[in-house]
Amino acid sequence: MASGQRVRLGSEECGVLRRIWSNAAMTSQDATLYGSTFACPCGKTHTIRPERIIYDRDALTQLGPLARQHAKGDSASVVYDARTAAVAGVAAADALAGEGFRVKRVLLADPKPGHSPVCDDLTFATLTQQVGWADVIVPVGSGVISDFGKMLADERKVASICVATAGSMNGYASANVALTVGGLKTLLHSNAAAAVLARPDDIANAPYEMTVAGLGDVLAKPVSSADWRMNHLLFGDYYCQRSVDLIAQIEPKYLNDPLGILARRPESIAALFEALLLTGVAMTMAESSAPASGGEHMISHTLDMKSHLLGRQHDLHGRQVGVGTTLAAEIYRRVLAIDSPRWRLSDRGVDGGFWGPLADAARQEYQAKVPRLGRAVESLSHGGTWDALRRELSPMLHGPEKIHNCLAQARGATKAADLGCTKDLLLECLLHAHEFRSRFTILDLAILAGVLPGQAGEIVEQWA
Repeated sequence: MASGQRVRLGSEECGVLRRIWSNAAMTSQDATLYGSTFACPCGKTHTIRPERIIYDRDALTQLGPLARQHAKGDSASVVYDARTAAVAGVAAADALAGEGFRVKRVLLADPKPGHSPVCDDLTFATLTQQVGWADVIVPVGSGVISDFGKMLADERKVASICVATAGSMNGYASANVALTVGGLKTLLHSNAAAAVLARPDDIANAPYEMTVAGLGDVLAKPVSSADWRMNHLLFGDYYCQRSVDLIAQIEPKYLNDPLGILARRPESIAALFEALLLTGVAMTMAESSAPASGGEHMISHTLDMKSHLLGRQHDLHGRQVGVGTTLAAEIYRRVLAIDSPRWRLSDRGVDGGFWGPLADAARQEYQAKVPRLGRAVESLSHGGTWDALRRELSPMLHGPEKIHNCLAQARGATKAADLGCTKDLLLECLLHAHEFRSRFTILDLAILAGVLPGQAGEIVEQWA
């Protein structure tokens, strides 16, 4: 089947897909994870939202009753854009009206022809005026719209119920919001949606570049989890192994069979979509994006911000993350291969020329990380810390070849040109990605070990 061919699931296939979905949930440790509260070996008690995940052809028939269960009154705002209106936005609004809700239909306008809405502070300010008051918020879309749905609901202290239209990113089941404020990528904590609904036909037939962006986003999890584990080992940060392991048994279904994603096979798309959901749950469990966002995401975010400064459009988040993950995996390989690194602090700081008007905000974030850089050098220079770190992190990671080949076979982005940028721009972003956020990642470790910046050009040339 060609990647652009539309998939239509018959009733028999849908029945099979429901069983696949159930089995996928079972293999990810707990079929009743959503909506549960449990004491975890990490020492925390986790309460999991969303409470419900409905992945079914008839999912929208359950939207009205779910909204009635969670709404404080009978008004509902349904938010969609020009693309998702036709996919499920109008149908979702009609379903709520059929349940007796007074429905406000809110179209999130494109910023300019040919450009999709972006998740930034200015767009949100306009949107919040359009939405007004509502007793329940129903975002219909993917990353930008689902994030705005969480923010709108949080602002009004009401529930949101997300209708997902693409397996493009891992934020559906997360409480995090990736918002650009004043041009700088930030991470905000909100409330996760009360429920996530999706129809298999919608997910399978989303624009393929969105599906393969979802693949890039979820392939990042081993690298980001290794970054998180490193912070636990070096600084004693909180760490939850169960959240790291949530997708362990699902991962081979797409990592080892990228052609299933390309062919839009129901079982492959279902596995990818659930992995994205569970990665969001991992972030909610951690109360942080750390289980799913490390150095590889910082490369993508930097490319977003630099593209904005240059007045150019950037590619989809997950497509950039896939390329960033390959680069980060190669950096990990080179750093972990060093038997006895000579750990040294760098005095490079934040490059104002690169960041331009964002330099002051980047410096504030970087300065918050500086004490950790010193602590890392001190810890790694004594005892068996480095050997222990290598033993712990190496089994968590996939080699860059594995990630690159998966993306290539799925016809995802693997090179700078695929992202619509030059190697020089990608190299610049790699060199400066560690500067804008206080989180310690493989990018910082590589600088302390002397792998970056010196080997950055070679790494980009090799993999991008």
